[in-house]
Formats: sequence, structure tokens, C-alpha cells
Amino acid sequence: MSRSVVLLGGPDSGKTNYVGRVWPALDAKKGRLHIAQQPDDITFVLEVTDHLNSGNFAPRSEHADVRRDFEVVVTEEKGGAETSIVIPDISGELWLNAVKNCEISTDWMDELRRADGALLFARVGSDQDVRPLDWVTSKRMMSKVRLPEDPGLPTQVMLCELIRFLEISLVDRPDGGRPRVSIVVSAWDLVDHEKFAKGPRAWLEHEYPLLAGRLADVERLDIRVFGLSVVGGDLKTDEACRDAVQEGGLDGRGWVAVQDAAGKWERNEDLTLPIAWVIGA
Repeated sequence: MSRSVVLLGGPDSGKTNYVGRVWPALDAKKGRLHIAQQPDDITFVLEVTDHLNSGNFAPRSEHADVRRDFEVVVTEEKGGAETSIVIPDISGELWLNAVKNCEISTDWMDELRRADGALLFARVGSDQDVRPLDWVTSKRMMSKVRLPEDPGLPTQVMLCELIRFLEISLVDRPDGGRPRVSIVVSAWDLVDHEKFAKGPRAWLEHEYPLLAGRLADVERLDIRVFGLSVVGGDLKTDEACRDAVQEGGLDGRGWVAVQDAAGKWERNEDLTLPIAWVIGA
């Protein structure tokens, strides 16, 4: 059975680095999902993994027309049912342009309509994050200084529109259930202990209240929120983390923030969990 899981998110939201880390996690066969057959071509995934192994995050995709798919057959247990997953890593620029222009190419729309699940990424501390203007403060400032350049579409507006794309496009799951969407808050290692304890959904409510309100109103999709750290630290600013990766590799690094049965948020080293939940594993 072939399933398509789509990765969405704006520029610098963490999609590509996650793909580069989830492949070694699948190959290690220690998590919820593992590979059942070796993929035919994982060149771009290995390139991302090489960047991470060198102590650097993968460079951001700059061209919206570049398509790099990651296709792999996975199973939940040895000898269990196999699922072929196609994960198209579509650039953040494409999704941003789709929202800005209210249009998307036929190929990309067909990809959405083939999928019954998605991972939607937002990132803590991204320099690509665009906040709406505080008009109460801005009105006074603009009377004294020249109007600044348009900062662009606010990130939370873009995320709301991507949720709308998923609502109207994703197909029902093979069992007839609602399409599942994992909202992945990447760079979750950057938050303090208090924010970690409250969880990524509470972070979304604080940082993107419009998006949080939209999520509370969604009935067509089954949504779960995860926190993500692809290597357990910030390779740009955390020298100790960077040295540890360069010396010891990626094995054992990175985690997903999930809730336990009591509702407490905890780290889980299984990086496949956001995908596993989407496909029902």
C-alpha cells in the first residue's frame, strides 16, 4: 500500500533537516518505524545527513521549483505490514508563494490530493518568522519616520492558509478516518524548562494566537503537536553540541517532545514518531 505524507512549512522551518535525520532513524530500526526495503535513490537525504554530521545544518532551499522526493517502504515490526511512503520535500518558498498568490501548480495540488497525512513545520527562533505589526505602537512611530518596507505575510497567516490547503485537499485514511496532521515545532531545544513543560501547543498559542484559534476550529483533520530537536542543540551557537556531533556523529542525538499518559511532556529519542502517528503506526 502506497501512502503519501507531505511536508509543509515556510522557509527555514526545519523540514529538510528533519528528513536528513529521520532516514538514519529508520535505518537504525530502533524506533516505531523502520525500513523494510532499501530505497532506490536517497541522494539528497544523504547530502543533508552529511551536512549534519559535519556539524552544520543543511542550507535552506532557495528555489521553489526544486523537487526532491524521499520514498521509502516502512514497517512497524519485522514481518509486519509494509507501507510505501512518499515524502516530497517541497521548498518553503513554494508554500509561501502559494499562500501569497492564492495559487499552486497542478503537480503540487495533485500531490496534496494523493496524501492522507502531513507534517506541518514551524520553528522556534527563525529569522524568517514574520510578525504582524503592532498598529497601536506603529501608528505613532510612522508619524515620525518614513514607512518601512512591507515585512511580508505574517507567518501565522501563512500557517493558517496551509491548514486550509490540507483541509480541502487531503483524502481520508484507508480505514475511513480523518486525515492526520502532525504539527512539528522544530528547534524545540531552544525553549527553557518552563516552556518545555507547558508543551509546544502552549507555545503556539502564545506565539501564534491566530493559528491556535484556527486549530481549535478544525474538524476535518486529526491533529497532534510535537516538539522536535534534530540533533539535541543548536549547531550554529552551541559549540559543545557541534563538537559532539563532529566527534561522535548523530547516533543517539535528537529527540521528539511527546506527552505521556499523564499529560506530562517528555523527550523521546524516536525521531520517527511524527510520521508514525500520521500513518497510524
